[in-house]
Amino acid sequence: MLRRPWRGWDDLAPMQALLARALRDTPEIAFLHPGDLAWWVGWPLQTPEQLAANITIVEDGGVVVGWHYLEPEEANEWVDRAAPDPEAVWRQLDAALDRRPDLARSVREDDAAGVSRLRAAGYEPMDEGMIGFTIDLPALDLGGPDDRVRAVMPGDDLRPRASVTRAAFRVDKPVDRYVAEYEAFTRSPAYPRGWDLVAWTDSRAAACTIAWPDPVSGVGNFEPVATHPDFLRQGFATAVMREGLRRLRDAGMGRAVVYTVLDNDAGIALYRSVGFREDHIMRWFHRS
Repeated sequence: MLRRPWRGWDDLAPMQALLARALRDTPEIAFLHPGDLAWWVGWPLQTPEQLAANITIVEDGGVVVGWHYLEPEEANEWVDRAAPDPEAVWRQLDAALDRRPDLARSVREDDAAGVSRLRAAGYEPMDEGMIGFTIDLPALDLGGPDDRVRAVMPGDDLRPRASVTRAAFRVDKPVDRYVAEYEAFTRSPAYPRGWDLVAWTDSRAAACTIAWPDPVSGVGNFEPVATHPDFLRQGFATAVMREGLRRLRDAGMGRAVVYTVLDNDAGIALYRSVGFREDHIMRWFHRS
């Protein structure tokens, strides 16, 4: 068994494959989507050295069986429960996190084994968490294509698309730098070309989302979802999500998921109005 850092973009697909198989084979405990991982790795822009510092991969016989991705306050991680020795993989990841005992770790509240593992390692649940929503796609009545919603295409001016998330998430980075970094993301292997959707007024980008398909599990994922503050409560987020659902359904996805933090009342109301239902709580744990 080998523990090593990220070596390059060739590592992304086998890391994503663990999440895809978990969503397909163990949907009762899975809560991460291959699109989540691509989003973390691809955006915001990171150097190869930063990615190597933030990503640890565990291989067994040359096969990726576990990994973690470090963010400033948390460690996102997954272990293949079909690996020959999953507990040995967890020990490898735990050892790699010994230098960062401040980082929170996450698990579904209804994953009894996952919760027990974190508690045994000295972690306690935090108040913070996320609601996981799900929606079944085959029977949805979504109508025809919404001509207000268009996918970002190669050669497009990315400033309108970038302006939505920059304003919605209150990013203080200079506009030109933010746009240039987003353009670099669109050129990376992490970017899902054709699935970056924007809802438009006559002349301005009003809302956006990325609808990430996963053909292995048949599960689509929305990350991020954003509305420009100038266009709140005007139906543009609903439009871009419904169009994303239609495209995911037409691509063969059986269901779709989306997450938001527990106190995001506006996001919760939006997802319920589109037809999503609450499925589970993802809870962060920390060492006291």
